[in-house]
Amino acid sequence: MLNKLLEQIKNQEITIVQWMTGFIGIVFIRFIFESLSSPTSSGLIPSDAYTLIHYGLFWITLVLGLIIVVGFFSKDYLLTSKIALFGLPIIWLAPIFDIVISRGGGFMQSYIFDSHGKLFFDFIWFFGPSLTRGATYGMRIEMIFVLVGVGWYLWKSSKNVFRSIVGVFCVYILGFIMGSLPGIIYTLSHTSTPDTTLEILNYFRNLVGESTISHNTLREGISLVSSERFFELGFDKLFSQILFIISFFLSGWLFWKINSKKFWAVVKNCRPERVGSYLALLLSGVGFAYINRFGNPFLWVDLLGIICLLISWVGLWMYAVHNNDVADVGIDKISNTERPLIKKELDREDMLETGYVWLAVALLGAWNAGFYPFFMSLVYISASHIYSSPPLRLRRFPVVSSFLIGVASLATILAGFFFVSFDKQIQTFPMFLSIGIVIMATLAINIKDMKDIEGDRVNGIVTLPVLFRENGPRIVGLCFGLSFLLVPVFLSFYLLYIFALPASIIGYRLVVKKPYREEPTFVLRFVFLACVGLSYLGIFWLGNLYGLI
Repeated sequence: MLNKLLEQIKNQEITIVQWMTGFIGIVFIRFIFESLSSPTSSGLIPSDAYTLIHYGLFWITLVLGLIIVVGFFSKDYLLTSKIALFGLPIIWLAPIFDIVISRGGGFMQSYIFDSHGKLFFDFIWFFGPSLTRGATYGMRIEMIFVLVGVGWYLWKSSKNVFRSIVGVFCVYILGFIMGSLPGIIYTLSHTSTPDTTLEILNYFRNLVGESTISHNTLREGISLVSSERFFELGFDKLFSQILFIISFFLSGWLFWKINSKKFWAVVKNCRPERVGSYLALLLSGVGFAYINRFGNPFLWVDLLGIICLLISWVGLWMYAVHNNDVADVGIDKISNTERPLIKKELDREDMLETGYVWLAVALLGAWNAGFYPFFMSLVYISASHIYSSPPLRLRRFPVVSSFLIGVASLATILAGFFFVSFDKQIQTFPMFLSIGIVIMATLAINIKDMKDIEGDRVNGIVTLPVLFRENGPRIVGLCFGLSFLLVPVFLSFYLLYIFALPASIIGYRLVVKKPYREEPTFVLRFVFLACVGLSYLGIFWLGNLYGLI
């Protein structure tokens, strides 16, 4: 019977989106059972987004890790991913067993908060001595089922006892690491053993309170909730960030192992110079807020939020790329024949599904960073959608298309700025500079149309190079050069003309030079932005040195 079931699962065709929706459905059923068996201190169902996203990321990280470990020993990652999905309902057992064993009382399921030697003891003794708190009766029974199932599957696929035993042991290590993450983080950051669990909790309480998590967790601030509830929400956000980063890299690794050709087709289509420009803008917003002291002093934990932001904006860009490539097939057949959809490396369904995955990554990453970054990600998505997709498809019209990219650029900078800034009023960021960013980006971004002239002309896309024909490169070059000259004006930092004037001249010459090459223009923009950033750091350093700021 098991062999027949295994064969049916192997022959089942499952897309990425189907796998994700199936996973979400199973995890939500686990939520309701866990709410019954392990209620919160208030007794309310943990239906808030903080808890749901934290728990969901915990399970996706655990499942991805399990697939990679078992796939490594079975040599079949695709089949392992299918079996993991069909076997995932086993997670319903833990809360059900806890309810039955406790006769309706339930037990407190949670992370293990031991550290140092106690953590090692817990590892040796199958999650430690306590059976009613942390790793409860039900969780251990569930883990036994998983380990037995993994052992059977590995023996079935390899007929190698040693390989099966080692695989089971590695799965146990994975489960223990996931279940004791707080204790592991405390152990790695402290040399001494705490006297009580309260010390570990206070450590995380201080991390939440002193980092960007504190002002990015609740829009209204801590005054509207109890300090205990605020810590719970902040703790959820902290571990959501950790788990999001881990799961992102695990999913990339797994995608590569399952289908390396499609993986590299997606990666090669990322257009690094363009996504790099958005990441540079994002970091510029972060740096502008720190230099002007709008945020708390930088802590190591803030780096987690910044990484989430960077991953989110990669996801936003990749979603826009996939969306645009599907809509621009006619243009790309003429101007961009290296695109994966044109080369048949990916089909239309692949592009759409992968785009949805990137969209999920983008929204999760932005949410984990904070409310303002999440809102700005929605602005970015809106601009990119009406830019590329019917019925509006505003990229057909000159200036309007560049204006939308300017809006996306502004949203990117504001996402980084308000991630750091504890003052969330929109006026905190200079309004004059906000308008300037849109204007400068609108002028500069026309360079993207230079290499698509023939494809745009045939498909009725009116860009500046198409509109002005032989004078198009000069017009685009003038706009590009002007974008550099306006930077000192909108920043009210006129010493930057030392860099802006030569950048403007070089930029114009790069655009009108034949044959046109796009890469040098992006290099010039990166170098200029670096010069602006270094200038600000220099002023900041001198101000601190002489006590002016």
